[in-house]
Amino acid sequence: MNFDEQAFLALHRLLAPATPLFAAVTWLGNGWVQAALVAPLMFFFSRNRFRTHFAALVLSCAVSALPVSLLKIAVDRARPPSHFREQGVTIHVSGGEPGDASFPSGHTQTAFATATFLALLYPPLSVPLMSAALLTGLSRIALGVHFPADVLVGAMIGMAGGAAGFLVNRRRLIRQGTAAGS
Repeated sequence: MNFDEQAFLALHRLLAPATPLFAAVTWLGNGWVQAALVAPLMFFFSRNRFRTHFAALVLSCAVSALPVSLLKIAVDRARPPSHFREQGVTIHVSGGEPGDASFPSGHTQTAFATATFLALLYPPLSVPLMSAALLTGLSRIALGVHFPADVLVGAMIGMAGGAAGFLVNRRRLIRQGTAAGS
């Protein structure tokens, strides 16, 4: 068995007692849920930042989802329950096994893209934002739907997408003469 499989089994068993928590946390990787949480908070606390950054945040999440979709098709890795079923090992999946490929994790990509963008926009919130993204990635392992490598690559793609989206938007704002941090 390779390292990723062993790491999955160890983490899945270790995190299993917290499955109810992870079943809730995993929703932070859903773009619609994120928009429903982030948009009102940004609008309420800083309408100017909402106006100048929210569309760029959404776009950076959407654009960084493209390599995830392409990699899922190209790699076509089985989800852990299907993979281990062939080896005679049963993996409990809370909420059912998704029908698409496992590699990389789209929930993790979305969580890290959003967390990275917002951490750059609101540096004092970087630790809780990145912690929430990390918990989202761990939730995918705990719920039995992703291997650790799926989560790691999803996180890297998400961080790159969030940072790129923030930097491109900041450059756009500077060119327009708008205060980038406002």
